Amino acid sequence: MALQTKSGKAFEYALAVKLTEKISNGQQVKLEQNSQFHTAKRSFDSFPQTKQDNYRKSAHAAIDYIVKLEPRLENPLSNDGITIVIQSDQKGSSGDIRDIVAIRSKHGWEVGFSAKNNHMAVKHSRLSDKIDFGKEWFGIPCSCEYMSDIRKIFGELRDLINENKKNEHILLWSDLPKKQDVYNKVLDLFQKELTRIIASNSNSPEFLLKYLIGKEDFYKIMNFKNRTTIQAFNLYNTLNQSSGSIHPVKKIQKLKLPTKIDAYERKRGTTLEVRFDGGWQLSLRIHNASSRVEPSLKFDIQLTGIPSSLSGHDEF
Repeated sequence: MALQTKSGKAFEYALAVKLTEKISNGQQVKLEQNSQFHTAKRSFDSFPQTKQDNYRKSAHAAIDYIVKLEPRLENPLSNDGITIVIQSDQKGSSGDIRDIVAIRSKHGWEVGFSAKNNHMAVKHSRLSDKIDFGKEWFGIPCSCEYMSDIRKIFGELRDLINENKKNEHILLWSDLPKKQDVYNKVLDLFQKELTRIIASNSNSPEFLLKYLIGKEDFYKIMNFKNRTTIQAFNLYNTLNQSSGSIHPVKKIQKLKLPTKIDAYERKRGTTLEVRFDGGWQLSLRIHNASSRVEPSLKFDIQLTGIPSSLSGHDEF
């Protein structure tokens, strides 16, 4: 398991445990001991004490703040229990990017959290000649022209990989003198096709953000070296509900999704910035996910701009 993945799992464990401890007074709380929980615990246990203390401190700050926004966590509407679940990574592929979910099944209520350790990425999507990103991201198939052009690029990579295999050599990206050309060609094709899709469908900016952010509302909790940042992604207006007469200490607005793209900008050759109306902005950096040459490339996608109405909070 990569270090970034392991640290993320460890932070998930710290959050799940802290949430369980915080809301256990006066109600039945179950922290589900599934395979994801055990993976997260092993990751947490693998780090030295100083690192574990950092995860605990950040989790403590985040949970103490969020329970004030979500009174149903501590105050059930009736004598129903609450279950806390660490979700599998596969949930993300179906549009649910929440890592941890607290569920009151009796009342059909839940609230979820996305845990990020030392980074702000929202998605790590791939591009290849086998992937129709338009269909996957928007539900709008890519054009035949795009698919034909992208097959040429990744087909050439496949030929190089197979040629090196015959000579019992593993082809590395460092072996390619013009790897930057590959990145640029793929990103050029992607930008051209993205522009076409968005121009052909007025709802596509909204679909893109929903693909990246997910189909469920959630709190994004980011643990950095000297601070913990909490952001509330309230797209569907399910966050911040009262529990009977007990109300949240702060009102969280429902977010408005973008309706159009204002500008594209290329940065450093391998990064495409997309600016939408309403304050939304994305950075899509294309890169190789492995030192080995593979017939695919990966996006590191980050939200570099958010609406002023998005509720955010920092704990130091």
